[in-house]
Amino acid sequence: MKSVRLLVALLLLPLALTAADHVLKADPTKSYVDVDVKVTIGDFTAHLDRYDLQATIDAKNKIKTGVLAFKFADLKTGKPDRDAKMIEWLGGNDPAGKFEIGLLALTPDGQGRVTGNLTFHGTSYLVEFPVNVARDGNDYTITGEVTVDYRNWSLKVLRMAGLIKVDPEVKVRFKFAGTAVEAPPAPAK
Repeated sequence: MKSVRLLVALLLLPLALTAADHVLKADPTKSYVDVDVKVTIGDFTAHLDRYDLQATIDAKNKIKTGVLAFKFADLKTGKPDRDAKMIEWLGGNDPAGKFEIGLLALTPDGQGRVTGNLTFHGTSYLVEFPVNVARDGNDYTITGEVTVDYRNWSLKVLRMAGLIKVDPEVKVRFKFAGTAVEAPPAPAK
């Protein structure tokens, strides 16, 4: 009986190995997160220089989970004093943010919608937006954009000198390119 169990286990081993989750290893040279901001004296785009993207791919090559964590100090506008004023407006210190996928629904051609929680400034708010996921073998490209109103995170409309106003709706555009690689082994307990 033991030899039958061993034989069954050996026959099922390849299935268990292929069913393991993979992680998406992002390529920062092919990825970006940009934030378009409208201001009465001239629009600008801020670029997120660094972030931490954690995503898992299931056995059916579908994105199963995803979390994007970032620090606002890494969101660069091209003007250091404007960057410093943004940090101050956010409450100072070292403000951070996180977007966590709740639901990702895609058609077979990769078009779809993502719903998740965007958390920063002490507030978590549900956002939903269109997304496109293209796959070529183990390579993935995820693109999308969403317009968010920063007042939903308890931030006041930014005004300066009574003449300059930062539009409360900002557009976030992104592209993440990466490769699905085997997940590292879980740490021993």
